[in-house]
Amino acid sequence: MNQSGAARVVILGGGFAGISAARELGRLARNDPSIEVHLINDENFFVFQPLLPEVVSCGIEPGHILNPIRQLCPAVQFHCATVTHLDLEAQTATLLGSDERRQSILRYDHLIWGLGLKMDLSRVPGMAEHSYPIKTLVDAFHLRNRVLGCLEEADLEADEGVRKKLLTVVTVGGGYSGVETVGEINDLIRSVLPFYPRARRTGHRTVLVHPSERILQELDPDLGEFAQAKLRERGVEIILRTRVTEATGDGVVLSNGEMVVAATVICTVGNSPHPLLGQLALPQDRGRILVDEFLRVKGYQNLWALGDAALIPDVARGGYCPPTAQYAMREGLQCARNVLATIQARPPHPFRFGGLGQLAVVGRHVGVGRLFRWKISGVLAWFLHRLVYLGKVPGFRCKVRVGIDWALDLLFPRDITMMELRRTEQLARAHYREGEVIVRQGEIGDYFYIIDSGQVEVLQEEPGAQPKRLRVLGTGASFGEIALLNAQPRTATVRCLTPVNVVKLSRRDFLTLVGSHDIFRRIVEQQARSLTKN
Repeated sequence: MNQSGAARVVILGGGFAGISAARELGRLARNDPSIEVHLINDENFFVFQPLLPEVVSCGIEPGHILNPIRQLCPAVQFHCATVTHLDLEAQTATLLGSDERRQSILRYDHLIWGLGLKMDLSRVPGMAEHSYPIKTLVDAFHLRNRVLGCLEEADLEADEGVRKKLLTVVTVGGGYSGVETVGEINDLIRSVLPFYPRARRTGHRTVLVHPSERILQELDPDLGEFAQAKLRERGVEIILRTRVTEATGDGVVLSNGEMVVAATVICTVGNSPHPLLGQLALPQDRGRILVDEFLRVKGYQNLWALGDAALIPDVARGGYCPPTAQYAMREGLQCARNVLATIQARPPHPFRFGGLGQLAVVGRHVGVGRLFRWKISGVLAWFLHRLVYLGKVPGFRCKVRVGIDWALDLLFPRDITMMELRRTEQLARAHYREGEVIVRQGEIGDYFYIIDSGQVEVLQEEPGAQPKRLRVLGTGASFGEIALLNAQPRTATVRCLTPVNVVKLSRRDFLTLVGSHDIFRRIVEQQARSLTKN
């Protein structure tokens, strides 16, 4: 119990599972002062991921599938922050907000793990550097601009070979995400090519690469074959029983030795556990948390897990529950009820759900799926897909906006406006006065600094003693990397000896740069080691 005597439930993650659990717990405990519900997510909105392919294809405006979490879960205390550490013994979560120098500790009585799997493109050489994932709204936004940018560039390009490359899109993975994405992009390019005369003469090429015998293996074989036939009928090349072994700036290399030249490569496969999970000694199987039929983590009484990060027994059909949105939403509901039952000393109930069916869109006005025992395809499946998803989109405002987008899509051409949202400069700049402290020993590191002009002194501070000067740094020198590399507080204070101008790189950008460029990482690590020795 916390200081107020209330039982505190903390939910990690604002995806389908986490939001569902938060809304249900908030509803059930709305008038109960003995229960507090907290939700932690690193973004202040919930994104309806199944409609990301339509954001890419300009069928839906990006903001229309977003719901502010504070409005979606009004009965829950929301924290827009990243969880950097969990102490399972002390039952605390360490949170980091937008000010990365400050952290807060949130104690819990029950913890619900709703942090989903992350994209891992590192398994195929070059995939992380040269492909576009489609997992988040930012991914969809960048991919949308990439496709439109290639169309614009192709219409300027005089070389036929270069145009063919610009107008070729390769999608890796034939699951739901891959199939719906390749179908949407193929239809987008087909519909807007008349506005690009030179590109239209060259024509476009869309390729889907899948390692198995057929696409959409989650569906019955005949529906998967129907989907393949419809995609091929629309001009999509489908390469089966083949893997991508390497990705470069010129395209992808296949396991049969063939090179597919393409300017745009989309990767929809390759998942890895959330980085926080690696810090915890939780029971796992291939990166997914083992839970019992009540959604409780095995070996724990107050720790729960759900969504695609959990391996949940399927009581209704045997085996394990699939990591889909319709399951995650119902897992969240049952988990909320079981947590409340545990707090109130009532027996929990096992999670039972047999699934209502599955639907997928493979192109404009064409879908495939299974509802209960009935198989459907064609226009009917496409219409039901839209009807079901419109019902699932949370919030009346978002339902109206998505519905209007779909209506406009039937009446008008796609909006092919490129919206490049980028800062004037990728690197931030700052000015400091003489005597001003830039970083202080013991603070959490937030930036990496390069001195553009001026001088600073690096000081070691000890309690009850005068600060000790370690070194003086001038123009061209850098500092701040040790705290970022080692995820530890600042090891020294940096104070200005003269007016100083610096260029600074945020923690996220710095770690991204270090993680993706070996040369930069080696230089930074060598400098950090030399400073530590000195």
